[in-house]
Amino acid sequence: MTNTNPSTVVPTFTAEPLTENCQEVSAQGEHVLVGVSPGNSYFSEQRLTELFRWAGSLFRRVDVMIPDSAQRHTWLALGYQPNRARRKSHAESSRILNRANRAWQAAEVPGVEFGAYRLSEIEERPSYQELLRESEKALADDPETRESYHRVVRQVLRNHLGGAEPTEEQAAEAARYLIAETPFLISTPQIMGVSSSTAIYQHRLEFVDRIYAGQTPLRRNARQAFVVARPVS
Repeated sequence: MTNTNPSTVVPTFTAEPLTENCQEVSAQGEHVLVGVSPGNSYFSEQRLTELFRWAGSLFRRVDVMIPDSAQRHTWLALGYQPNRARRKSHAESSRILNRANRAWQAAEVPGVEFGAYRLSEIEERPSYQELLRESEKALADDPETRESYHRVVRQVLRNHLGGAEPTEEQAAEAARYLIAETPFLISTPQIMGVSSSTAIYQHRLEFVDRIYAGQTPLRRNARQAFVVARPVS
């Protein structure tokens, strides 16, 4: 299948590759992984439809990953009991999964492969587990990497805590959400069985910038890209 030439597509999103290598990998148009955050109003059905239509014009395969089992760490950090955290995360991920499937149908992108996955469907794969262990070790061994993750989750927790400062224990628990997503930032090809992959998200994140700048112990696959995709105003 030959994708539409990007120059002929009316741009609905701007693309900002983090590095030159990210630009080169994403330009090959093989595979894109769309991260969708549960509970984030940005990911409306209309926005997902537009995003999928744009991604499908540039990539031959579009996958969505919904971090259901990762999200429960946020609820645990906020004091939810494990069973309640699991149920809440599962319910939210189910709503997002259904929304993503409806949005793909509405996007009408013929000839492009599509898959929507919960993280819980993927996390037992040996390739994912290997990368997860690397991610956990990087945070355990490197205080600067660990702190870059904690800065992100502290802000999320403050939003839930009415501006109150979370404890270090809360930040450490919530950071496990980001750790669970990190394998897809360093080697989605290894996990999803593709030769190259581009992860997209709607804004930059400090800990992601540091990974792609080579400022962490994490070893990123050279066939892994990250692109910030923002709607055109």
